[in-house]
Amino acid sequence: MSSCSYPFCPVHALHFPSETTNSTKCSSSKNNDNKYNCIIIRAQGTNKETLTNIQSICSHLEPITLNSYGCEISEKHELSSKHGMHGDLRETGKFYDHEDTSNWYYYVYGKSVEKKQTNGEITNFIASRLLGHSVYDDIAIIRSGPMASKFEPWLSIEKLGQTVLYYKTHDPQTIFAERERKRFFEKMGLQDQKDIPAFAYGFNF
Repeated sequence: MSSCSYPFCPVHALHFPSETTNSTKCSSSKNNDNKYNCIIIRAQGTNKETLTNIQSICSHLEPITLNSYGCEISEKHELSSKHGMHGDLRETGKFYDHEDTSNWYYYVYGKSVEKKQTNGEITNFIASRLLGHSVYDDIAIIRSGPMASKFEPWLSIEKLGQTVLYYKTHDPQTIFAERERKRFFEKMGLQDQKDIPAFAYGFNF
């Protein structure tokens, strides 16, 4: 993890990079040999048709490498100063992947968590599907998770694209609550107690 130049900077969970790179089969990616720890989804050009197939989705995913990965303040500064993101970035939401993962999630930076569209804002159809509510303008996605979680920071364009398709038929809030329940019981050394009625709908910490 990169050291942070800001004192008392909020940090994400500890990350342990792998020596291997996540591969992508999306023809839209031109940098398959590099590692990326952040993916920007631009709102411009997204529409309902964007969400229909993996190639279309991947064509709107812009992979980058954040030098400041691991420090929230530094990440936001780098995104706004070097990658054209809005200067007032904040957490827009979190969502889990399509592979039943529970030790990390996708963490989203965006302009605002407001659900009502204002003048000049463009609907980000891909981000809206991932978070389960209307999202406007560009977003940036990284891996994050609870403190002490161990996971790699590297992202795969193809896997994120598959997650977008996954949420066509799955509700993001429901999946998030179910994965939080799974993580809770795994931390206690137990299997997911999804069959117990009291826990059937998951946890929302």
